[in-house]
Amino acid sequence: MDHSQPYHLYDVDEPAVRDRLGIDIQFLMNVDQGDTQMFDQGIITVDPGESVTPHVHRYSGETFYGLDGEGEIVVDGDPVPCHADDHLVFIPPGVPHYPRNPEDRDGPFRAMFVHSPAVLNGDTYTVDEDGNPADLEK
Repeated sequence: MDHSQPYHLYDVDEPAVRDRLGIDIQFLMNVDQGDTQMFDQGIITVDPGESVTPHVHRYSGETFYGLDGEGEIVVDGDPVPCHADDHLVFIPPGVPHYPRNPEDRDGPFRAMFVHSPAVLNGDTYTVDEDGNPADLEK
């Protein structure tokens, strides 16, 4: 990251959308792009009836803010509403979670996420329905 300026403008259409943990994820800022390790952030898009693979971050807390639609974040097995412009959901490190969009919803659920500190190699692993490690992810 260039620190010669006191700010940096990011074009939200610039970063590629990646298929990760079962859905489309667009990282706006992350370590892989040469950004700060203090945090990373991006946008998820979840279609009706879809969900992110259940996972845990060992070291990073994660916050979700609903941008469009009415989704939910399943946290340690309990669905928590995450609706556009209404809810901010924080998940501490070590807690199983995953965003989902119930199939009875009309359109996609979009949310911004922030990991603090940034997700680094080995921080995220997928889990089964009981929260037991399934395999390693980045």
